Amino acid sequence: MAGIGFELKKIFERDSYFDTFKGVFYSASIAGGPIFFSVLCLAMLGVLSTGFLPRKEMEIFLVTLVYIFAFSLVSTGLGQLVITRYLSDLLYESKPEKILPTLTTVLGVTVAVQLIIGLPFALTWQFNLFYRLTALALFVVIGCIWQLMIFLSAVKNYRLVLWAFVAGLSTSFVLAIVLGKRFGLPGFMHGYAIGQFMLLFILLSRVFIEFRSETSPGLEIFQHVKRMPRLVLIGFCYNLGIWVDKIIFWFSPHGEQIESFLYAQREYDTATFFAYLTVIPAYTYFLVHAETNFYARFRTFFDSILKKDTLKLIELNKTGMARSVRVSLLGLLKLQGTVTLVCLLFSDELAAFFQLPAITAIILEKALLGVLMQMMLLTVMIFMMYFDIKRQLVIVSLTFLLTNVAFTLITIPLGYVYFGYGYVASCLTALLTGYFMLNRHLTQLEYRTFVYQPITA
Repeated sequence: MAGIGFELKKIFERDSYFDTFKGVFYSASIAGGPIFFSVLCLAMLGVLSTGFLPRKEMEIFLVTLVYIFAFSLVSTGLGQLVITRYLSDLLYESKPEKILPTLTTVLGVTVAVQLIIGLPFALTWQFNLFYRLTALALFVVIGCIWQLMIFLSAVKNYRLVLWAFVAGLSTSFVLAIVLGKRFGLPGFMHGYAIGQFMLLFILLSRVFIEFRSETSPGLEIFQHVKRMPRLVLIGFCYNLGIWVDKIIFWFSPHGEQIESFLYAQREYDTATFFAYLTVIPAYTYFLVHAETNFYARFRTFFDSILKKDTLKLIELNKTGMARSVRVSLLGLLKLQGTVTLVCLLFSDELAAFFQLPAITAIILEKALLGVLMQMMLLTVMIFMMYFDIKRQLVIVSLTFLLTNVAFTLITIPLGYVYFGYGYVASCLTALLTGYFMLNRHLTQLEYRTFVYQPITA
């Protein structure tokens, strides 16, 4: 999202109070808007649905959405890094005419994969047929939106992204209420799904307008999969690592069967749900400041190599880039650490305000620390991706996934007091592993850059 970051940064450069406020508003909205607006929509639906929808049915709806978002993120994570890399190559090679054909190919494959995954569940689930089919369609749509977000970073139209989510989720909210009152739970789900269809249509139409092309859809993207299979593994392991502790809790002895194969662990799910809301400031900082500053230093370093500058100047640019990485990570830690600390200090008050059970409040403290570590981990991994050190990224993502499984399984039998410690320990372990590898690569950067170049006649 560095392209959008640079566009947002221009607002702050105008140096007026109004532009600063506008920059903060747009930055926070783009960084956390999809999360914030989705949460706001679901929270309002939960409150207003009590007059016409039984609590049990609202639980089924919410858990269905959690499953849809979780498994669509994991399934699309298999190809997202490959798609991102291929799109970057097209932009670097000035081949925008291939972007739209690539998008149509990606969406076609995504629809097929989502149907293969979701159809068996929709057919075997002993529940209302209309609700099942709508949930299946929503699963496909959400998967397409995940993929489409990659291409929107090339559009660089931050206003579109923001207002598309506002329009889509507002439609979801209104139609869910209207159709829910008339048709119950199936109508409630259908209304919400229509809003997501609208969101997909708005975003998709913008990409089609931006990258008009007469080129037919091709299969070149699959050549990248063959060339870079590690990217598939990295994306899958990281996205599964985000959800694996929740999935383990769902089907543990502490989980609860909501409906058929739908399980949940309310206390743990609610705590992590609230904790993820606190990372919006960190996402904003990374989007506008951290990545854009690093990218400028990154380009300067490699441009100095391409221009055959002196070794002293190359080393100086390398030092500046390494410093920007450390300054960005420190700034991110200060900002998000402050937000996390404030939330920890007032965790009891937050729990009382949102009427959270005592067990959820206990888990929330660990979840806050966990999302702080995860945000730092994500930042480190993004910096590593710039240097294309895929083997090290595989190690980090596998470390995150496997330690989250192991530590979560260890802490579950210990009782509620220890719930969440596995997630914290996993994020911290992966973060330290990633930072060590990134720092080592930066130390040897000029050596690795020259030695690993192919020898040509």
